[in-house]
Amino acid sequence: MTGAVLSGALMVWETMSASRSVLDPRDYARLEVGQPQSEVRRLLPERQTGLRQPTDEPTGEGTTCEYYAMTADRFDDRSGDAYRLCFRRGTLVSLDTVTP
Repeated sequence: MTGAVLSGALMVWETMSASRSVLDPRDYARLEVGQPQSEVRRLLPERQTGLRQPTDEPTGEGTTCEYYAMTADRFDDRSGDAYRLCFRRGTLVSLDTVTP
């Protein structure tokens, strides 16, 4: 009984946590390469997803990438997929989607 309660509580916590890292597809569609990072920040969720895809990231001095979930619904086909946004010196230099 305790295991079932704990398992249920963990599922609720994971879903709530994941929902804070979901980037709305409409906001993603508003992003464009060349936008200042400060402008992009206004459209992003409060946190990044903890799931990082094992893909090659764009390189270059000062380039950093951030990952945002496409959905918090574990039964959605996009579960585990993410939007990748890469910045260099305060400017959005690439944006794409990555899958596990």
